[in-house]
Amino acid sequence: MRIERIATISLIIVTLLWGTTFVVVQNAIAYVEPFAFNAFRFILATLVLLPFLVKRKQKTKLTVKQIVITSGIGFMLFLGYLLQTFGLKYTTSSKSGFITGLCVVLVPVLLYLVYKERSNWSTVIACLIALLGLSFLTLGDSFSVNLGDVLTLIGSVAFAFHIILSGKYTKQMDPLSFTTIQLATVGISSTIFSLIFEDTSVSFSKELWVNPTFIFAVIVTAVFCTSIAFWVQMFAQQHISSTKAALIFIFEPVFAAFTAVLFANETLSIQTIIGGTFIVGGMLLSEVPLPKKRTKEVKNEAI
Repeated sequence: MRIERIATISLIIVTLLWGTTFVVVQNAIAYVEPFAFNAFRFILATLVLLPFLVKRKQKTKLTVKQIVITSGIGFMLFLGYLLQTFGLKYTTSSKSGFITGLCVVLVPVLLYLVYKERSNWSTVIACLIALLGLSFLTLGDSFSVNLGDVLTLIGSVAFAFHIILSGKYTKQMDPLSFTTIQLATVGISSTIFSLIFEDTSVSFSKELWVNPTFIFAVIVTAVFCTSIAFWVQMFAQQHISSTKAALIFIFEPVFAAFTAVLFANETLSIQTIIGGTFIVGGMLLSEVPLPKKRTKEVKNEAI
């Protein structure tokens, strides 16, 4: 089996795992503050990878520049998860999943704005379709935007930058080192913010650490959806483009919506279904290239 196919299948499995975490995280943050939850999740994920990192002999030593760049990419990941987790306090799992999925549409847009990588008109049209879908999804009967929707949308921008930067820099480093530094950055940043802005007495209370819902959420998200998942993502993005990775990620909001319906007793209204359809359709269209114009030479040959 070709390495590109292995990377693609692996990334699909990772996307499935991420799509199922929205309900798990939403249940957990009912007992613990968002910064604290992310701190426990990413510190545990870092500790899971450290033994593998120590045992692996690096061919080349990490430079200070690589550590700084990777930490910066990790901070983008921190912002994304922070805003997504806070957003879940005010919005539903299905809406959070769909809005987070907008990062797929944002990837080609940001690639052009930052790196001048021009996108075709299909991408522009896709963004407009996705924006229309977002309005259906987030504007209720009162035509008001939920605070959680706004926070999740900003987090989606951070996730888009993380995909782009990971695709550009993961080829320069070992995937395990690249992943571990990022996760450690998220864990440390979350810990600092938790100590400053949250009530730490809740984080270290006996009631929390005997709560099966919280324990389950931390272990599942840390081990399967963070350490393993991001290690696989960094490996996969060494062999496939950021655009293809983004295309695979379009399935995350779909998985999130189905999980919310099956396990969180959420209902998908007609408005939500229409909005989600527009968003997923926009994501798909953003990856479909328009047919190129035929050159005069080709026309002459045809004649």
